[in-house]
Amino acid sequence: MSTTTPKKTDPGQGPVSAPPPAAPPPKVRRRAWTTLVGGGALVIGALVGLIVWMAASTTQQVLIAASDLDRYHVITADDLRVVPVTLDSSVASVSSTEAEALIGQRLTSAVPRGSVLAPADVSEEEFPPAGRTVVQVTFTAQQAGGVTLTPGDTVRVVVAPPTASDADPTYSAGEVAAVHTSAGGGVVDVLVPHADAVDLSVAIANGRATVVHDAGLPSSGGNDSDPDSIADESGEDE
Repeated sequence: MSTTTPKKTDPGQGPVSAPPPAAPPPKVRRRAWTTLVGGGALVIGALVGLIVWMAASTTQQVLIAASDLDRYHVITADDLRVVPVTLDSSVASVSSTEAEALIGQRLTSAVPRGSVLAPADVSEEEFPPAGRTVVQVTFTAQQAGGVTLTPGDTVRVVVAPPTASDADPTYSAGEVAAVHTSAGGGVVDVLVPHADAVDLSVAIANGRATVVHDAGLPSSGGNDSDPDSIADESGEDE
């Protein structure tokens, strides 16, 4: 027969109880408006980044005029500047990579300082154009002071008769190609019909030719016994 020995209890120690269960962590309640503001900030930041990236990706290095350039001007390296710009696809421009190819070419139109060069502003064609010749009309220092001609202006080279007679003067319609002025006088390069070049050169050398400015009139024309005929067509009289 088996017997059970009772466990002895320390008179100074009571029964041991199990520890209480751990309390769950407090729940954090986020307000709805805080969530909306945070989401909106993320969207705005993404849009700003996209806009900046698109602007940077469409920026082009183009050529602009470093100073006011006249029509028929021969382009040099000093005439060109490279600037980064963002242009609409409809705006024609010349890339900075073409700068070297432009040097030595002539402008077909005047280009103001800071303007973007367009392919149509430059020409590789021979100068003077076929069928035309450049004649030079000189001015004294006193005459040059009143010269306001610029390349592209329409003019007439009027020739006085070789002798004092009742003969009417003749003229050749032309276009100013360049103006050179100095303290001692000035020279105007005029594009005239090729057939008139010899007679005009002789008249210029003999001091019988002068330049008349016909603003707004066509530059094509030839010799005529009536120098007022072109002015009459425009409703103006010299």
